[in-house]
Parts: sequence; structure tokens; C-alpha cells
Amino acid sequence: MSKFRVFLFALYLFSAVAYGYLIRNGLSYYRTPVNERPRHQAYKTFKPGGSYGHGYGVIGSAMMLIMLLYSARKRIDFFKRFGPITHWLDIHIYLGIWGPLLIILHSSFKVHGLIAVSFYSMLAVALSGALGRYLYLQIPRNIKGQEMSMRELEEMDRQLSARLKQEFHFTDEMIAEVEDMTKGAELYKKGALSFLIAMIANDLLWWLKTSKLRKLAVETNIPHRHLKAMVKIAKRKAVVHRRILVLNKIQQVFHYWHVIHKPFAIVMIIIMFIHIAITVTFGYRWIF
Repeated sequence: MSKFRVFLFALYLFSAVAYGYLIRNGLSYYRTPVNERPRHQAYKTFKPGGSYGHGYGVIGSAMMLIMLLYSARKRIDFFKRFGPITHWLDIHIYLGIWGPLLIILHSSFKVHGLIAVSFYSMLAVALSGALGRYLYLQIPRNIKGQEMSMRELEEMDRQLSARLKQEFHFTDEMIAEVEDMTKGAELYKKGALSFLIAMIANDLLWWLKTSKLRKLAVETNIPHRHLKAMVKIAKRKAVVHRRILVLNKIQQVFHYWHVIHKPFAIVMIIIMFIHIAITVTFGYRWIF
């Protein structure tokens, strides 16, 4: 695991623990019926304009604005010197998860009026962002984060087939069995939505298919100590083969995803700025 992955894991773990603490800290207030909250002893602390509640809104909004730098990284040459785009995407997703979660605390689990539009747009952005990450990973890229061409994919596919044949004595029939494990040809024939659902289901059930790989290992008398390496290469071979078959469909679905994701993000940001402007106008400054 790379140092960045370790850092990201630690960041998520710390954030989850901290968020759990914040929930526990204000649980009594959040569980109080809305019409009784003004009489709660922690009202001035956890209400949207309170010392904690307002702070959650400021930090959450800041996180959602910072995550927009990912778009700058993709389009502005100046930012391209600051790390690979995959790292930027991971941070973009992190901010897109924890920013909205802090906004939920800011709202004290109560939204209405114009803010409700921004709030639900925010949730749509967060949920679609997770889907976008999945789709992004389905588009093969090189170590620089650039999309691979069909020729590069086909060459990688041939190399993996050659490794399975040379290192593990796979026959052409066994290679064909590996290629069938991800049902790429069947996925390609489906409509965009059915394709996406089938592909996700196929990936979720992948662990069931490792038994098939182990059966292949028995047939070729592969030593147990080499089983893990064989399964890893065979899985990679199956995934690469599927990506060759469905690359155009993936790019089409990814385009549809952009069409859905961006409008929600724009609505969220516009209403957030309106909300901030009104809040500042009425004198809420938090620590400033």
C-alpha cells in the first residue's frame, strides 16, 4: 500500500471517529423534537446559528468549495504539477463525503424552504459522486492517469494471457473460462441503466467466482504457494478483457453521469452562496 493510501485510510478513520464523537456530543439535542429545541440547554450550541452548529456549516461549506479545485486540476496546467490526478480525485471524494456530513450537523437534521433544495442537491452530489468514482475506475488509465487506448488494452490482455500460459500452464480453453467470468459480452448488449446495474452486481459477486479460479488451479496442479499470484493475474486478465468489450459503453454511461452530477453541484453551490450571503447580512460571523 502506498504512503498516500495509508494517509487516506488514516484520514477517513480519524474523520469517522471524530464525526461519531460530534454526533454523541449533540445526541440529546438532535433527538429532541424541533418545537422543543429552543428550551433545550444546548440550544445555543447546536442550533444552526450556534457556536458548534454554525461552525459545522462554515467548515462543511469550505470543504465543498475546496473540492472544486479538482476541476481546476483537470483543466489548468498550473495545478498539474501538484500530484497525480487520481490523488486529487480521492481528496475530492473525501471532501464530497465529509463536507455534506458536516452540513447535516449544521442543519441539526432539520431542513426546509430554499435550503432544502440545496441540501437534497448536496446529497445527490455526494451519492452520485460515489457512483462516479466507481465509473472512473472502470475506465483504464496508465500510471499518469491518462486514459488507455484500445490498442494498449489489447496488448495488456495479450501479455496477461501469455503469463497465465507460461507461468501457470493455462490452455486456450482455460483462458476462455477466465474471460467469461465477468460476462463482458452480455453487459455490452444491455441499455445504459441495465448495463450499470449488471456490472455493479457482477463486481459485487466476484468473490464467489474465485472458487472457479481455484478449480482451474487444481486442474493445472498449481502449487498452493502460487495460488494467490495466479488468482491475482487471472482476475486482472478477466477485468481487462471486460474493459475491452465494454469500454465504449462505460464512456457513454460516464457521460450520462456527468450530465446528472453537474447540475446538482451547480444548484448546490448557488444556493449555498445565497444562504451564506443572507447569513452574513444578518450578522452571523461565528469565530470571525
